[in-house]
This record gives sequence, structure tokens and C-alpha cells, in this order.
Amino acid sequence: MKTLLLASTALVATAGFAAADVSVSGLAEMGIFKNENASGDASTGDLEKVRVFTDIDVTFSMSGETDGGLSFGASIDLDEAISPDQTDAARLPNATMFMAYGPMRLTVGDTDSAFDARLTETAIGGAINDDHTVHPGYNGNSGLDEIYGGQEIRLDYSFDSFTGSISVSPDRNATDFDTAFALGASYNMDLAGLTLGLGFGYQKVDEAAALYDTRIGLSAATTFGNGLQAIVNYTHMTDDSDNGADNGSHYAIGLGYTMNALTLGVNYGEFDVDDAFGADSSGYGITANYDLGGGLQAQFGYGGGDIDGGSYEDTFSLGVAMSF
Repeated sequence: MKTLLLASTALVATAGFAAADVSVSGLAEMGIFKNENASGDASTGDLEKVRVFTDIDVTFSMSGETDGGLSFGASIDLDEAISPDQTDAARLPNATMFMAYGPMRLTVGDTDSAFDARLTETAIGGAINDDHTVHPGYNGNSGLDEIYGGQEIRLDYSFDSFTGSISVSPDRNATDFDTAFALGASYNMDLAGLTLGLGFGYQKVDEAAALYDTRIGLSAATTFGNGLQAIVNYTHMTDDSDNGADNGSHYAIGLGYTMNALTLGVNYGEFDVDDAFGADSSGYGITANYDLGGGLQAQFGYGGGDIDGGSYEDTFSLGVAMSF
């Protein structure tokens, strides 16, 4: 994504600071879509009709570095910051801040847990209305991230091809639930003719408003020299409470192919949960993207699935995404 530099000022007159940068980037999408489930877009009106889709995101990013080599920064997505999700003066949706020194990086705010950060999702390609990631079989590895409003404190340590992470998310409500915590690790390597990335995640929270309070996740992603890409993802879920749900699981696979400006992607996933507490579900997503150059990309997305005891209508979207 291209960025427009608004200001780059050397603060040489201020002791303790070396430099600071402020930049703005953006994304705009337009097209048509149909989603009778209203999943992912909170749509109202006649959901059976094909409708016009428009969306604009503007992100401000700020960064700096001290004379001692400590870097710091913050970013905020203005589209999210002014949304109805902003109901708590103590937090901003989609706003993060960080401090980093050497191999260590501390990130605070609306960011991924260590579980989510170190695992690879099965989605390949993009769709203006996210049809490929809102179907009932998709798992974005967010796990228990959202039970306390999505606010995380995460510490990362990177060494060569290895990255380890630990995160905590305290209860911000009056429910007095326990703090959620997560561990994660990822390792990337180059093999003969392909790249391979492995990920591991562990996440736990006791006495929280979630069906499963412990999750263990594994992922593997590989890209071949001929443009093929494959991702597999597995999550095992348990409930440690008395009379809680039986163990559950999720598995998924994603396949993609890139040739010149064209990218094709497909993913499939299944949730297997305790029938007394929830419903099994499965689904698939398809994307076709064509890069027109200069930050403009044509995108098509399609999604479908099944929910035991329920229904899910297929979705689609077609349009262009503009990055600035």
C-alpha cells in the first residue's frame, strides 16, 4: 500500500528525540453485493436484493525513535474510530500503540492476541464484502480475542526466522471474569523451491462468557515457486468448567494460485462443537482478484455454507478496491 507522507520532521532541537514521522494511508471500495445473512456488513432493508457497496478507510500512522534506539508509534483507523463500536471512553476501536527495542516489541490496543498473531488464516485474496471470510466455516483465529472488547497487551520477540509472543487481555466489564492470556510462536523457513511457515498458539480464560475457555491452534502455510499456495489450520477447543461442553474442533484449508496480475483463492472450514451448546457448521469461500496496477484491484468474492438446524444463504460481491 502506498502512503502519503504528511510530515517528516527532525526534532533536533528537542533533547531525547531523534525523528518523528506522520503518514496517512487509505483504502476505498465500491461495487455490488448480495448478503441475505447480513454477516459482516450489518445491512438493513431488503436483503434479497443486489445492492451497492461503498466503503472508505483512512489510517493515520505515527512513528518516532529516541537517541537510544527505542522506536515508538501509534496508528488509528478513522473509519472504525467513529463507528458505533466506540462506546467506551477508555479505548478506541482499531487503534494501536507500540514501543520496540532490538528484537522486542510491545503492542497495546485493538490488536491480535499472541494466539491470533502467530497463526496463519486460510483466506487467500480479497473481496470487497469479505464473502470468503464471513461464511459459517471460517475461523480467523481470533479465538477469545473479542470477549473483552478486543483490547490486548502483546509482547513479541523475534530472532532470525522465529517469533514468540505472549499477550493478556484483562476483563474491562463489571463481571469480574479472569484475565485472558495467550502464547504463540511461529517459524518461517526456505526449502528447495518453496517457503514454509509454521505457527502454534495457546489461549485460555477462566470464568468467561465463552463456550470454550481453552484453545490450542496449529497452522502451516507454504508457497511454491510456480505460484501455488496452500494453508492448513487446526484448532482444538475445550471447556474446563463443571458440566461444560464436550471438546470441540475446527479445521480448514486454503488453496491459491497467482499468475502475473491474477490471484485465485478458495478456502473451506468446519466447526465441530458440542450439540447441547451449539451447532456444527461448515462453509467455503472463493476469490478472484486482478491487479490493475497503481493500487487498483478488481475483486470478486463468493461464500456459502451450512449450519446444523439453521440456514445460510450464499453471498457474493463484485467491485474494485483502491489503495492509497
